[in-house]
Amino acid sequence: MTEPNPPAEITYDLEESLELLAGLEDARDALADSDHLAVIAQVEHEIARLSRKLGFDSPSGGGDGH
Repeated sequence: MTEPNPPAEITYDLEESLELLAGLEDARDALADSDHLAVIAQVEHEIARLSRKLGFDSPSGGGDGH
């Protein structure tokens, strides 16, 4: 069975984006409150990596995710 390719583009409406951001921030804050700094660093690394793959940090992708 062939695995499907990931979509060329993904979109979130404003409500979905805000929910995702809130969830990520809540997870980060919970980790920060529990003094698990190494875990926080890994989460931040993965978020940055995903952002790069989605093109959010490239000039053509726009730094704000648009």
